[in-house]
Amino acid sequence: MVRVFVFLLLSVLVLGCSAPAPEEPAERFSTTDVAWLQLAEALHTRALPLLELVPERSGSRSLADLAVRLGKKHENERGRLRSLLAQARVGGENPHAQHDMPGMPTAEDLRALNALRDDAFDRRFVALFRAYLDQLVLVAEGEQSSGAAPEARGLAAAMARDHTADLAELGRVDGR
Repeated sequence: MVRVFVFLLLSVLVLGCSAPAPEEPAERFSTTDVAWLQLAEALHTRALPLLELVPERSGSRSLADLAVRLGKKHENERGRLRSLLAQARVGGENPHAQHDMPGMPTAEDLRALNALRDDAFDRRFVALFRAYLDQLVLVAEGEQSSGAAPEARGLAAAMARDHTADLAELGRVDGR
C-alpha cells in the first residue's frame, strides 16, 4: 500500500510540477528517478537552515551536536543528489524548490523556529525534523521500488537506511 502511494505521489509530482528540462535525462534515469532526485534535493535544501539554527538556540548540547553532524551529512547528500541530476542531464531550476510539500520545512516554520529558544525550540525543531526525515525515508523507499537507474536506487537505499537511523538517534537525544 505504501509503495503504491509513493509511486502515485512521485507520478503526481512529476506530472504536476515538473518544468521542461533543458536536455532530456540520460536514458538510464527514468522520470521517477529524476522526480525523486529533485524532490530529495529540495527537501535537503529546505532542512539545512533548520539544522543551522540548533547550535545557538537549543537547550540541549546533545541535540546541537547531532544537528551539526546531520548538517554536514545532509550537505554531502545534497551534493550527491546534484551530481546524479547532472549525470541525468537535468539542469535548470528545481521545480520542487518553491513548493511546500509534506515534510518540507516552510518559510513560516523557519520564522517561527527562529523566534524560539531552549526547550520550546527543541520541541518544535524535533517535530519538524522528524517529519522531514519521515518524508525522506518514504520517498527513498518509493525510489527503491519504482526507480530505474542503479545509481539513484543505490543512493535511495543508503538514504533510507541512514535516515531511519537518524530518526532513532533523534528519538534517543530528544528522550520523548
